[in-house]
Amino acid sequence: MLITVIMCTRNRARQLHHVLDSFVALRQPDNATWEMIVVDNGSTDDTPAVIEAFSDRLPLRRVWQPEAGLSNARNAGVAAAKGDYICWTDDDVELDPGWLEAYARAFHRYPDGTIFGGVVEPVYEMPPPDWMIDNADLLVDLLAKRDHGPEERRMEAELSLFPYGANFAVRAVEQRQCLYDPKLGVSPNQKRLGEETTVLVAIAALGGAHYWIPSSRVRHLIPASRMSFDYVAVYFQSVGETWAYMSMMDGAPIMGPSIPAGGRRILGVPVWIWRHSITENVSYCVKRGMGKNPREWLNNLIMKSRMIGARNFILRNS
Repeated sequence: MLITVIMCTRNRARQLHHVLDSFVALRQPDNATWEMIVVDNGSTDDTPAVIEAFSDRLPLRRVWQPEAGLSNARNAGVAAAKGDYICWTDDDVELDPGWLEAYARAFHRYPDGTIFGGVVEPVYEMPPPDWMIDNADLLVDLLAKRDHGPEERRMEAELSLFPYGANFAVRAVEQRQCLYDPKLGVSPNQKRLGEETTVLVAIAALGGAHYWIPSSRVRHLIPASRMSFDYVAVYFQSVGETWAYMSMMDGAPIMGPSIPAGGRRILGVPVWIWRHSITENVSYCVKRGMGKNPREWLNNLIMKSRMIGARNFILRNS
């Protein structure tokens, strides 16, 4: 069995060096060989030099994809992959030494598996503020935290159970049939999410099984720049934009109820989106202005940001 590990990066040379150090520390899997592809998505920093510095310690290839966009980078990695299975991770993680070994065992143990996912544990660059710890349940997606417990098991093919992009694996045959939508995923021209979720839904529809592999673990590094209410707003505006875009796609997974095609609209935007964006913003401003605990207004911030993201996308595309 050949396993291909793919990681996409763009202008994150320092972080890339850190994650490649954790690759060097991986335990080598039994009964499997592996290759690694780092897709350089148009970097202008020292990314090529960092990759070259590890080429004598890792089975590493650099793939150049100048067309910016995470989905474009992912598809370039898939095109270059030679493996029977593809393991995905990000350039802002630390890998547990048993990460690859655990997936290799799972591929042998579950030949019907087409989707595999493991633990993503947030690790903070600096001590997080109390409001972030106290409201972790509202910020699970923002922190990319994923943990379905210590038991290895088969999972249902449900959106809430699918793995996150920082730590998942798929069988290569199905991956090549289900490529990533360039209109989803982060790029300099858009701040949408969901490119891997859409692919996982498509792979699940082809048949096969989804397995939770808790011994495959990564630690997702949360920089200080993400520990702010401003970042919460920006992130959930991206969620809202993704939701609006997906509502326009027939049969696509969505982040909440689909936006109906009809109904009253102002400047092309449903009236109820305008209404919710205003009422949630008023509640947020009043509660925060009164000095209430963030628990009482953080969901208002999240919801008004989602509505603003959806509204702005529709305004640009109506």
